Amino acid sequence: MSNLESNFNDQFINKLHQAYLKRVGIYHVPNDELTRFSWTENKTVTIYAIKVFTAEPGYKFYTIFFATKNSDEKNKLIILDLTNNTEDPKFFRIDDGLPVKKLLWLNSHNLLNKSIGSNIITPSANFSYVKKVEEEGDFLFENWAQKWVDQEYDRTQEAEENSTLVEAFPDFPNTKQRFFIDRYHFKDMLESLNDSQFEDEFNQCLFAYENEKWFLCATGLGSCLEHLMLIILTNYDKNGFRNEKNRGIFHGFPKNPTAQDYVRLFTKNPIKITSRQATFINLLYMARNSVDHHNTGKTQKNLCDLLLDGISDMYNDYYSSSVLYKSTSKEDE
Repeated sequence: MSNLESNFNDQFINKLHQAYLKRVGIYHVPNDELTRFSWTENKTVTIYAIKVFTAEPGYKFYTIFFATKNSDEKNKLIILDLTNNTEDPKFFRIDDGLPVKKLLWLNSHNLLNKSIGSNIITPSANFSYVKKVEEEGDFLFENWAQKWVDQEYDRTQEAEENSTLVEAFPDFPNTKQRFFIDRYHFKDMLESLNDSQFEDEFNQCLFAYENEKWFLCATGLGSCLEHLMLIILTNYDKNGFRNEKNRGIFHGFPKNPTAQDYVRLFTKNPIKITSRQATFINLLYMARNSVDHHNTGKTQKNLCDLLLDGISDMYNDYYSSSVLYKSTSKEDE
């Protein structure tokens, strides 16, 4: 990519992002509720501008814009030309004003990478008849940001005011993704743990969160919390911890442990959490058990947020010590 292209991409993204954040600002949403928006805080996106065929008189093509979630530290702009691939009546007979349906057609004909299709932020879908992306003016950014932000706000507001029924996960693009996890926030944790099973379990919870499957999300996060506690305890055991009776940390540990069994071990050496810390961990498990189909969407979401914060705290407070632990002498129980 040339410096000229790079500068244009940065300018395009910055103008759109500024318009997006400006629109978010008029809603005066508290910081702890910004998860309802896909491009706030340090979340990043990839913006796609795809030229496609149109039968609209006077035009040979028009551009579909949309955003996808990504886990990179930097926002990106990708421009594609699918004009020749879309000169198909089944495509151009779809109303140009329905970009999501157009994207569904592209996805079903394998013209979009699967990783793109599964990560599209549907409220971000928009279109323009301007011949060159480089010629887009401020009107596009302001209009695009307005529709994008307003749809995200309306959908999350609806979700908070109504109970959420658990149903089969829909496929793109019918999924109404209403909440957005800052996946980058957990990137360091997953990389440090380097545990494929935990990462798979945790990512499934994030998927459930983003699709409002609160019961599934809470249940899964509770399991992730237990798994993380097991990883921490296992690190101490592998690093040579033995009690005064020269027994390993898992001596007498049940084959099918409960959450209380993990908390009990955390109250002993070498971790030895306080009663207040134990109470907090127990509250997390209570939160997991409190999510059901009768709670309001807002209540269920808040409980899942609490569990996510709890997992983050567990990692930050206890994981590094377990990795760095070195056995020196037998420790009292």
